Amino acid sequence: MKKFFFLNLLIILFFTACKKEISIKIVNPLNKKIIDQIVVIKSSDFDGINIEKLSAYDNNKEIPSQVINGACGKEKTFGFLVNLEPKQSKIIYLKENQNKKEFNRRVHAEISEKVGYKLINGVYTGGKFVSVKKTKTPFGHKDHNLYYKCEGPCWESEKIAYRFYLDQRNATDIFGKKTKEIVLPNVGHTYNKSGNEMYHEMADWGMDIFKVGNSLGIGSFAAYVNNNIEMVSETDSVICTIENDGPIYASVNTKYYGWQIGNNKINLESNLSIIAGSRLTKSENKVTSNGGLFCTGLVKHSGTELIKSDSNGEWNYIATWGKQTTIKNNLGIAVIFNKNSAGKLTEDKLNYIIPLKPKNGIIQYYFAACWEQEPDGIKTKKEFINYLNDEIKKLNYPVIISK
Repeated sequence: MKKFFFLNLLIILFFTACKKEISIKIVNPLNKKIIDQIVVIKSSDFDGINIEKLSAYDNNKEIPSQVINGACGKEKTFGFLVNLEPKQSKIIYLKENQNKKEFNRRVHAEISEKVGYKLINGVYTGGKFVSVKKTKTPFGHKDHNLYYKCEGPCWESEKIAYRFYLDQRNATDIFGKKTKEIVLPNVGHTYNKSGNEMYHEMADWGMDIFKVGNSLGIGSFAAYVNNNIEMVSETDSVICTIENDGPIYASVNTKYYGWQIGNNKINLESNLSIIAGSRLTKSENKVTSNGGLFCTGLVKHSGTELIKSDSNGEWNYIATWGKQTTIKNNLGIAVIFNKNSAGKLTEDKLNYIIPLKPKNGIIQYYFAACWEQEPDGIKTKKEFINYLNDEIKKLNYPVIISK
């Protein structure tokens, strides 16, 4: 189980003059083992050191690390993964390394747009999809016009994959994975005889397992106006960037200019990120207005049960469990939110809704999906609840960083 957030704690660094070495003490406060704990340190803490050449060491063994490009006004950071036994205290050394080890990519994010097409009746016909680092949605872009592979950006870890529709729906969907391998580069290129993407049919890697429709899907971001959801539908322009692409951290950054909410327009920067070995996507949203409410939530599917946490900590969750995939498998979906910025849980015909208020223009939350067919997957409601309780415990009692 993974802790998935930027540690915002005081880090005391010291340097040895000749080796330019940084020593960090990390303490697990929980009586539970933590695997793939991410620790992220600001670039401004590395005065005199080239973080592009930095490596992390645990007992002289180099451990997975990565320079992480900032988003939502944040600076570049350096992140590494560490494993901790229950209540363990560990020293990690960071050093400049001219021969950094290349670690296997355990996460991936991408967006692919159409080239060599003919625009026929508003549909980008023919051509092929090419992966790009940045895209600006074309004028008049709508759903199902075949301009983007997978209809927008997608991202994955060993556990699960997600995508969101880069059009007026702006909702998040789920790809279930039956393998721990990176699969998204090969997904979305082929169509069946009916003209539908082949990822709607079961393959060796998995498939699109979720039905979103006109709902919030899983953890989509929206405005909440007069008790109604307003998706990020009407905008002046949208620019989507693959900000980070592994090996341990991947993220998709999307800037929406002139988002029309009622009679007002605001700008929104959305950053969606995932960590190696984790099911959690962190959703960080920067808005140009602290007024009004926003929201996220979960789609209501028939045959599912609503689950709510009873934690006294800041981080809590809502979730649903049941046979809510397109092939009637068990699937658990959840949103983890900070109760200090969340309003009272409500609902409409399609969604369970968590109202959210910005703090200094920022709204953060997480979402996760657990499919029974994933490798070593969660197969029962009890296992799903145990998983979610572990995740919020790690958020409420983060690892301790010091000299």
